[in-house]
Amino acid sequence: MTALLRGFSWLLPFLLFLGLYAATGALFSSVHRSTLRQEPRQNGLTLEFVPARAMQFLVRLILVLLTGFTALIIVYAVARKEVEDLYAPLIPMSVFVLILLAEPVTVVVDQEGVRQGRWLRSDKRIAWRDVASVELGPNTGTAYVRSKHGGAKIRFSAHLVGRARFLREIRAHARDADIYPEDDD
Repeated sequence: MTALLRGFSWLLPFLLFLGLYAATGALFSSVHRSTLRQEPRQNGLTLEFVPARAMQFLVRLILVLLTGFTALIIVYAVARKEVEDLYAPLIPMSVFVLILLAEPVTVVVDQEGVRQGRWLRSDKRIAWRDVASVELGPNTGTAYVRSKHGGAKIRFSAHLVGRARFLREIRAHARDADIYPEDDD
């Protein structure tokens, strides 16, 4: 009997990993479906395509948990009075910063064109007359708006609300732009 249990001892970690993988996939699928139900914010003639509320909640929850974990590591290191352990909080702090950098950024559409903010530099802007194409990323579902003049492209994340409305606005304002087919979104 113990040989049988030892033989299947790999099964429990495998099933736990498989369950976690399925739960994570279901969570992100739910977040993606919520983006399809929500509409962009409208302020006069300006449309703001913001991250879905579920995505904002998820990111904030993870950031709070990382902050708590970092604080726990610091308290543990200080309680043990070991200076070497104070390097350990750098790992969750770097993950915290990476999540902030990877978080979907709001895309704004107005009469002048398409705009997306950035953290440390000026906003990315593409005027309507300069929109060359909108391409769908191969694996992420991100739509990339490219300019005729090159430069930074605007990234419309799959976790932003109102993708169909965004594509309608591009089609209405940039008629000569090459836009991926409607059935792909």
